[in-house]
Amino acid sequence: MINCKLKNLILILILFNSFAVHAETTNVLKLSCEYDPNFITKKTTNVDSLKSEELDTMEVCKSLHCRDIVEVNKYNKSKDEIEYRLRNSWFNHQGILLDDFLITENTISINTFVSQAYFLESYLIDRITGKTIRTFYRFDNPDFLFNINKLEKNATDNNPLFEENGRLSLKTIKSFSLEPWEVFYFEGKCLEGVGL
Repeated sequence: MINCKLKNLILILILFNSFAVHAETTNVLKLSCEYDPNFITKKTTNVDSLKSEELDTMEVCKSLHCRDIVEVNKYNKSKDEIEYRLRNSWFNHQGILLDDFLITENTISINTFVSQAYFLESYLIDRITGKTIRTFYRFDNPDFLFNINKLEKNATDNNPLFEENGRLSLKTIKSFSLEPWEVFYFEGKCLEGVGL
């Protein structure tokens, strides 16, 4: 009887420890970013010129955050599967999967996959000066969704629309000549660590 309880306890501890190892999260990069509202620009496609209006950069800063903490976290889903996710004020829950993430001696480049809400974000950061270009893409309009559905029907194994696991990358979107309906460009500074 005691032997059986001891075996069950050991089995539970082994399972608990193995699960903890597989679900481990590590912070790989933490940036403190600030963007100048005077250097925010917006590109909009398929907009009637009569409807064009001046960009309210304060409203853009309010919704897309001109002061932000940006993190890249590494998730060990299993021994063989690792995911990198970006977390910031916009993608703030569990983060968004990264398509490209590259750190060199002089630069940091980050590109996310398209989110379920059809947003995508990219960063190009000079590690020496902190100079940063942040680009926020919006694909959440009916024309884009119509074109995605049409392309999905015509996609082949040799030319798939989605990456494995149903992900849509900026490279794929560009290869099919699809355009976001709205793109925001931010210029500012991101420094490694917290606090500018």
